[in-house]
Amino acid sequence: MAAERSPILSEVRATLGIAAPLAAANLAQMAMGITNTIMVGELGAAPLAAAGLGGMLFYMMAMLCQGVLSAVCHWQHTRSAPTTTRPPGVSPPPG
Repeated sequence: MAAERSPILSEVRATLGIAAPLAAANLAQMAMGITNTIMVGELGAAPLAAAGLGGMLFYMMAMLCQGVLSAVCHWQHTRSAPTTTRPPGVSPPPG
């Protein structure tokens, strides 16, 4: 008789199926950053500093936009949700 699969093992496999592509994408992005640093580093200290500053500013703006978008999505979801699923204290939209 074949042994039944453990529910924990099937959950781990499903989680790894989702996590593996995300981990690969993260590693690829880090490799691009290292490649960028190596290539710009050949130009000198000032271009390397400028590239680092530009990357930091880009990351800061991207995180700011992601935070605003997350808040807007949550706000829109609570406005369009049926009244039975609204959290306490959230009134339905007018109209």
